[in-house]
Amino acid sequence: MRRARLALPWYVHPAEAPQDWAWLAAQRRNVSFAVLNVHNGPGQDDDEYYPEAIPTLRGIRILGYVPVDYGNRPVAEVTGDIARWQRLYNVDGIMLDELPATAQSLARCAQYAAAARAASITFLAANPGVFPSLAHLNLFDVTSVFEGTAEAYADFEHPAWARDVAPSRLWHLVYECDPNQLTALHRAARHRGAGHVFVTDRSLPNPWLGPPAVVSARLLAEHPGRV
Repeated sequence: MRRARLALPWYVHPAEAPQDWAWLAAQRRNVSFAVLNVHNGPGQDDDEYYPEAIPTLRGIRILGYVPVDYGNRPVAEVTGDIARWQRLYNVDGIMLDELPATAQSLARCAQYAAAARAASITFLAANPGVFPSLAHLNLFDVTSVFEGTAEAYADFEHPAWARDVAPSRLWHLVYECDPNQLTALHRAARHRGAGHVFVTDRSLPNPWLGPPAVVSARLLAEHPGRV
């Protein structure tokens, strides 16, 4: 069985950790996609770092981060963020974060998805962080169905009906992992039904600040002047 491919929420600023960005660029053959978050979305037009940093990731599918505030954000605002990502960075797709997953939220999620498709987004990911309904899944190309700690992941299982869902459409995000278990949990994701995964030893409030902390520490030790 093939391993799940890396799919990274990449919320680390290029000026703060250029060595981490270089690491990501070197992983391009193993990465399914990376989600960039400039400033809780695409940021403003005057950013001086991302326009130079993003081309270094050539060969990696880049998604722009767009929060939907659990369905409370107006569709027009979401559409505006998508348009700004396209205009500023010509991204390969969009990831809708904070997606609601209740049955009552389906119509709202469909509005968000339709707005993205109408904006010519051909690769659309979503992160409810839990398993939504099949109807929710069918709105997106990839959905994060688990976002949580390694301890919680130990008891996580896909619902029985999801066994017919292709692994390429399912994504697991695991944090607070023992550094010695990073590789093992990555390998376990495929057996659990996911085609995309990111496992890190980082913790809340933001575990998605680059590669695992143990990797960042090694890179910084190898390149102490690159800060």
